[in-house]
Amino acid sequence: MRSGFIPYVFETSSPESVGIDPASIRDFNERLRAEGILCHGYMLYRHGKLAASSVAPPYRMSDKRHVYSVSKSFTSTAIGIAVSEGLLTVEDRIIDIFPELVPENVSLNLAGMRVKHILSMNTGHDTDTLGRVALSDPDWARRFLSLDVEHEPGTHFAYNSTATYMLSAVITKLTGMKLVDYFKTRLFDPLGISGVWWEESPDGVSDGGWGIHVSMEDMLKLGVLYLNKGVFGGRRILPESWVADASSVVSETSDVYETPDWKLGYGYQFWGCRHGGFRADGAYGQFSIVMPEKDAVAVITAETGMAQRILDIFWDTIYASMSDRPLPERSCVIDTACAPALVPPVIRGSDIAPVMYRLGENQFRLSAIGYEKVGSELILTIVGTSGQKIEIVCGAGKWEYNHFDSCPMAPTGFVGHLACGIRADIAAAYGDDDGISVALQFVSTPHGLVFRFGKDSLSVYYPADDRSVEIGIIGG
Repeated sequence: MRSGFIPYVFETSSPESVGIDPASIRDFNERLRAEGILCHGYMLYRHGKLAASSVAPPYRMSDKRHVYSVSKSFTSTAIGIAVSEGLLTVEDRIIDIFPELVPENVSLNLAGMRVKHILSMNTGHDTDTLGRVALSDPDWARRFLSLDVEHEPGTHFAYNSTATYMLSAVITKLTGMKLVDYFKTRLFDPLGISGVWWEESPDGVSDGGWGIHVSMEDMLKLGVLYLNKGVFGGRRILPESWVADASSVVSETSDVYETPDWKLGYGYQFWGCRHGGFRADGAYGQFSIVMPEKDAVAVITAETGMAQRILDIFWDTIYASMSDRPLPERSCVIDTACAPALVPPVIRGSDIAPVMYRLGENQFRLSAIGYEKVGSELILTIVGTSGQKIEIVCGAGKWEYNHFDSCPMAPTGFVGHLACGIRADIAAAYGDDDGISVALQFVSTPHGLVFRFGKDSLSVYYPADDRSVEIGIIGG
């Protein structure tokens, strides 16, 4: 029998004692800020110790955050565990796992698609199938298997999020368990991870390719597991051979991407990196970077469309500072803290009358939005097009934290409609300087925004790319 939950606390040290110059961490943060990149946090682990960490307010280290395609590396890990348990092999054909879902006429390319091809993003599909699967048919696995497979599997790389969903569906088919439940005794408990949740398909299957909500420390633990070749806390979780296969280049990507850290190949749901490393990688700058040559792992979270710049700056600063021996301890304090992800709006103390606007078509799928001051707080009311309503408590120039089991609003259009109606944790603050502003940081995601209310107008400001968008009002 496997043992239950095992609490795990990383041993800590100064950066200097493990050969990292703290000035390089300061430079990393300052260069990101200078380029307008919102870094939400980092953790640096080397030689078995947590050497430095910081989180950008209003985020907290404990927040379980959607890390997008970092989910894929967790899903790969589940397949590795299942292989070690004898449930399948990477040579198994997908049509043999799902015989009840295959189309009447099975093409040669579909017949040739194996688990290893899905792991390495070499299914044979010409492009990503997300829009053709998850955005249309509720039966995602059947829909995936119905699509044309334009190339022989193993001959054409195409990054494919719903292919990873199929790996999650494989676990559920073979075990009868959702992926997040399968992990509990096999990965989460041994690594001391709790409170993870995973968004699901209409069929109740963990999304696999996206949708996992984990903390930065959870991401670090995954990276340390792979750095230590499948061992964590003295206990083997994954076969060493799986770690080697997952982190090696299985699919060439140099003819697909020009960016330095995306052209170095793809393994089993991990990307190759410069300097002999590899990484779990999620949209908007979510990284768990494993650096075997430096005996180190770095976790970085952000909200940016310039993910390559995060890696460029990391290599140029923190990585470049890593010495083979301890460094002299600095006599002065160096600021290595992340800047706030979003600053609460300014409070002037003006009178605030209640407002409720009916909205035209908008990217948030909201039908109405308004506010009312109650005591020192502002209650922001949002109503989805389905009629669902929530009230968000906003602090006066300071953050208040809100939890909703179901939220009618997703903060971004990226797979946005898939994220409506799911759990959400929101830090909220308001200000009354030059109109009413309400800042919302969706701390269960990388995303933040500011609603700006005028007398008869409403706009939303996106700090990540410094832009504003007007939202049409059709009535008060």
